[in-house]
Amino acid sequence: MKKWMMALAATCAAAVMVLSGCGNTPSVHVTKAAISTEPFTLETKAAPEALHTAPVIPSVSGGLISNPPDIGATVKAGDVLFKIDASQYEAQASALQQKIAESSAQAAPVYNGPSVDNSLEASLLKQGIITRAEYEKIKGRSMPSGGAVSGGGAPDPGLIASLQTLQKTIASCTVRAPISGVVSQVYLGDTHMAMAGKPALVIRQDSPVVATIELPVRLDSVMEKAKDEKTLTVSMSDGKGVWYGELKQQPNQNGEKYTTYKIQVDNPQNEITIGNEYDIRVESGQNVSCIMIPDSAIIGDNTVAIVNDGNLVDIKDVSIASRQGGYAMIMDGLSEGDRVITDPPKGIEMGMQVDVK
Repeated sequence: MKKWMMALAATCAAAVMVLSGCGNTPSVHVTKAAISTEPFTLETKAAPEALHTAPVIPSVSGGLISNPPDIGATVKAGDVLFKIDASQYEAQASALQQKIAESSAQAAPVYNGPSVDNSLEASLLKQGIITRAEYEKIKGRSMPSGGAVSGGGAPDPGLIASLQTLQKTIASCTVRAPISGVVSQVYLGDTHMAMAGKPALVIRQDSPVVATIELPVRLDSVMEKAKDEKTLTVSMSDGKGVWYGELKQQPNQNGEKYTTYKIQVDNPQNEITIGNEYDIRVESGQNVSCIMIPDSAIIGDNTVAIVNDGNLVDIKDVSIASRQGGYAMIMDGLSEGDRVITDPPKGIEMGMQVDVK
């Protein structure tokens, strides 16, 4: 009887704990999201890329007879990058030149000796009544000095055109750099074969560089105003150096929620390394409407937990513009009045029941 009563007491105690909100129901503190007017500043990270790149695309297929430059090699516009075997085209060109020479010999003009002009025009010219220029104009012809020709003719135009095409092909077998820069990609592989119409390598210029960011469409007018009023500052840094640049808005399709911007920075000394991640900071100097929440409410990189009317947890992804003074500026993802958990417990999940303090 005693054991049965102890078990019943334990069961009742557990039931009381569940009904009273104790046990596994975590307690949390919340703050209501409210609209605030603050100077807009964006802080993010991005890996810059080269603004100018040029793929090198051969127009001739064939095996290489010289090695292409390695990745990282510096080249100048017009430098020979590699050569494609042109021996088959040179042989064809030599055979065509022989045919053209033979046809030219067969069509060579025949000299018939001095010609005698007994026309009235010739008589007037001899008497000095008309000039040589007037004589040529009247006759409407120009004859070789000293005599007339017959036979004449020209080599086959088709042979000439074919030779010219071959000569262009032979010239294309020497592939040159279209721009000055650094070789960033080589696609020729171990086959040492070039394919017409397919990139063989890529040349990039390390200055200027560009980094890509995105901003909500509603901030487009803010960026334009900041440019017009010269309050906009754009910078890229790595903790050691700071480089200032220009913000350039990219075309936006109707209905898109975010606008892409390019941050362009000069890099004449190659201090900025392509592909490395850098801190990006955009200071507009313009006030915007936003929501500020405590830094402690951010879970991971860009997630917050809110509590709905039934005290159940909902998880939202947010766009964070910047963090300063212990608060995070939220660009997007929260609505005014959302109850944001300021001290989310470890392991919090969507749908979890919580006790709001």
